[in-house]
Amino acid sequence: MRRRSALPASLCLGLTACVVAGCETERSPDADGGLPGRIRVVDATGVELSLPGPARRVISLVPSATATLRALGAEGALVGRTDYDPQEWAASIPSVGGGLEPNLEAIVALEPDLVIRFAGQQDPRTPARLDELGIPHLAVRPDRVEDIYMIARLLGRATGYEAAADSLSAAIREGLRELSEITSALPRVRVAYLLGGSPPWVSGPGTYIDEVLSLVGGDNVFGDLDVLYSAVSPEELVTREIEVVLVPTEGVYDGSLTPTARVEVIGEALEIPGPDIVEAARHLAELLHGRSLR
Repeated sequence: MRRRSALPASLCLGLTACVVAGCETERSPDADGGLPGRIRVVDATGVELSLPGPARRVISLVPSATATLRALGAEGALVGRTDYDPQEWAASIPSVGGGLEPNLEAIVALEPDLVIRFAGQQDPRTPARLDELGIPHLAVRPDRVEDIYMIARLLGRATGYEAAADSLSAAIREGLRELSEITSALPRVRVAYLLGGSPPWVSGPGTYIDEVLSLVGGDNVFGDLDVLYSAVSPEELVTREIEVVLVPTEGVYDGSLTPTARVEVIGEALEIPGPDIVEAARHLAELLHGRSLR
C-alpha cells in the first residue's frame, strides 16, 4: 500500500488545497455586477461575495494570489501578506503569519476590506472568524494551470483591474502556447519531480506540476499513481527508468539511487500556480532538454 504521510512543511502552502481537499471541477467567477456600484463575484467555494466597490485594502493569505495582484498592478492595495511571500518588493508589507490559521489580531489591525484565502477544509476557523468580524473574504484554489486564469479574473474583478487580468491571462496563454510549440519538436524526456521529504514525495497525475511537465515535453514517470502526490520508496525510483530527476533544492535527493539520471535543481517556482508560470515552464523546459529556448 502506498504511504500517504504528511508533505514537507515547506510545501504545504503551495499544495495544501489540492493534497488535502482534492482537486475540484472548474468554477467560473460570476462577472455580473448586481446592484449599481457594487461588485459581485462567486469564489472557488461557490459563495457569492458582494463588495460596495473595488477592494482597496487587501490581505492575501495565498502566495500565488499575492503574486497575481502584483502582476495586475494592484500591489498598492496589498496591506497584508504571509510569511511565505519572501519577494523583495513585498518586504515592506506587514505579515499576518501563515496562510492557514493566520494571526487574526494582525488581520483586524490592518483594517482590510477584503481577505484572499485558501478554499478548502484544512482551516475552517479562519473563514468562520472573518464572518464573525464582518470582514469580506474571497476563496481561491491554485491547483491547476486553468486556476491561474480564474484567480486573475476573480482578483481583477474584486480590485477593479479587470482589463489587466484579461491582458495577463492572454499573455500567459500565448507564452505557454509558444513553449508547447517549440518543445513539441524535441524528444520527450522521462522525468520525476521530487518535492522533498523522507521518504521523498513525488508529483503524480492530474497535478499542476504534471500538467506543466507534459506541456514542455516531459513524461512524468509517476504519472500512473492513483493519488495526486505520494511518498515513494527508493526501490520505485530505481525501477522507473528516469532520465531527469527534478528537485527544488540541493540535498533533498540521493542521486546514487538513479545513477544514470541527471539531477537538476529547479527551485520552487514551479510548485505554486501563479503569474510567473511562463518563465517557470521555460526554465523547466531548458533543464529537461539541455538547451536555451529563448
